Amino acid sequence: MSLAGSVRSSVADSAFEIRRREKRDADALFRMFDQPQCRQGMVLEPFSSASAVQAWFDSNGSDNYETVATINDTAIAFAGLFPGRGSQSHVGGLSLFVHDQFQGRGLGALLMTAIIATADLLLGLRRIQLTVFCDNERAISLYRKFGFEIEGRHSGFARRGHQLLDAFTMARIAAGGPARRLDAELLTRDLSDLISLSRRRFRLAS
Repeated sequence: MSLAGSVRSSVADSAFEIRRREKRDADALFRMFDQPQCRQGMVLEPFSSASAVQAWFDSNGSDNYETVATINDTAIAFAGLFPGRGSQSHVGGLSLFVHDQFQGRGLGALLMTAIIATADLLLGLRRIQLTVFCDNERAISLYRKFGFEIEGRHSGFARRGHQLLDAFTMARIAAGGPARRLDAELLTRDLSDLISLSRRRFRLAS
């Protein structure tokens, strides 16, 4: 069975896993980022190879929380949380991509749950921010469901071919709580535990 067929049947049966991204995922993530819809949603220049994907991850440092959704241990979706430093240590940047063939199947919401849980329950981040093209209505709708609001519109933000595209900046502000909430017990939990802890708050189907 092809990977596409395997994922279609497995996602329906919830037979997929969420785990931290590893270097061995570079090939699968390159194939995902190279899909037409993923390419259209990328603010960055398209990646030229799996090694270019890994170089981008390496350039972002080692303090990030990068997760993948997998079927048969093959990554088919990615979400990254990139904490700030110094005066922006309460802020995290968000990046989310789902393979074209598997969009609309709940994987984006699952990864968003893991990332928000990490931000709220492990890091105590007060602000999560992202940039999304204004024509990416599916992504904007998903972000709104998780409490993100549009803060600004940037005309001609990036180029797609010969077309200049506008982009929204969106952010989610956590209500109350300390700036940092590190807890030794929570730090030992895996991503599945974090998803369970946060699922009720986001009213996601189990």
